Amino acid sequence: MATSAQLIYGKDSKPMNVVVIGGSIAGLMQGIMLKRLGHNLHILDRSPSSERGDNGAGITLGPEAQEFYKRYDLMQGPYSIPNPGIQFLNARSEVRYFMKRPMEMSTWSLLYYRLRANFDGYKSELCPSPPGPSKEDGEAIFDFGKKVTNVTYVDGIVTVHYNDLINSDNRTIEADLVIVADGASSSIRPLLLPDVHHNYSGYIAWRGYVDERKMSKETMEVLEHSFSSCPSNDGYILSYLIPGENGSLEPGSRLVNWVWYTNCPTDSSSFSECLTDISGHQHRNFLPLGKMRPSVWQAQLEHAASSLSAPMLEMVRKTTNPAISVIHDYASPRAVFFDGRLLLVGDALALFRPHAALSFNQAAMDCLLLEKAMKGEMDIKTWEMQVVRYGSRSRAINELMGSFLVYGGLVFVKSLFRCMMSLLPL
Repeated sequence: MATSAQLIYGKDSKPMNVVVIGGSIAGLMQGIMLKRLGHNLHILDRSPSSERGDNGAGITLGPEAQEFYKRYDLMQGPYSIPNPGIQFLNARSEVRYFMKRPMEMSTWSLLYYRLRANFDGYKSELCPSPPGPSKEDGEAIFDFGKKVTNVTYVDGIVTVHYNDLINSDNRTIEADLVIVADGASSSIRPLLLPDVHHNYSGYIAWRGYVDERKMSKETMEVLEHSFSSCPSNDGYILSYLIPGENGSLEPGSRLVNWVWYTNCPTDSSSFSECLTDISGHQHRNFLPLGKMRPSVWQAQLEHAASSLSAPMLEMVRKTTNPAISVIHDYASPRAVFFDGRLLLVGDALALFRPHAALSFNQAAMDCLLLEKAMKGEMDIKTWEMQVVRYGSRSRAINELMGSFLVYGGLVFVKSLFRCMMSLLPL
């Protein structure tokens, strides 16, 4: 007798009704892949509208992410800026070492709207002419304003319970398969894995971007051609070029994106000070663009004057709309639940410190591997083993990088030991 998992995975599986919890990058990738395989998709997203505000995030596309867009993106035209590798600078902005590592650099907004265009034909300023559906596609519904509160499983059917924030009532929807892709602040992962918690790294990331036309010629000569990393007094700062606010890749209309990691213990006064916004609200994970108090930014600029090299200092000083990310990580030990009918993917499964730029790649890899399971090229247990291992090892590698670049010394040695242990066979 066929098991529940055998009925939904494999080349002989029938079209399913699939609910995806979370409509960001990981959820949209899964939705596009499954829709193209003929399944009917319903994305439940807690955001109040389909439009997304600019979060100032630059994105690095690794090999799997590039492979996903190559196979599934039907939009015309480029979406990223090629980058040959990483240059490590000293305090005098001299190149100490260059690591050849070809990358593609883009923005969260541009990549999100391209995915929306491919999923349900959503029109936006960045993607005004989305591709139409093919006759082999399943149905695709993007349902915003839906906050999922619970999932239950009875007789091979998963029921998703959610609060309709638009109509102010509680509803349910049944599915053959549920993909949990609601990110680091997942409402479902704690129900399934209550012992998996966020671990604070001990440092935060100040971030921002500047129109390249506002930068001096001398600074652009240092930063323009490569991803750049430079130490500061209490951490390090990096920069790279990303598409402009209108998605343009042309020189003169691009943005210089930067991220500055600084040590910030939770019991220090600066931690609460930095994360308290202009209205007095203290944020937990991310202080959005436009919310930083002027006094906080002024204090950081004064700190920058004695901490950063000249090109990096100019870049930070010319930033008018900074943000702050609190750096956490975790890795879930499981990804498959309810007899294979509920899966964790992307940041809902594992969250990495961003030093090796692997989170976007994780979302793509989870999706490409699941496609193989849906086609019967691997079983769902093998899929789970591979995505869990990727999450565990990527978390350890990024912890190691962050410990070395931000702290060094004993903290780095401890992280090295944990990384080595994580690389042992599961």
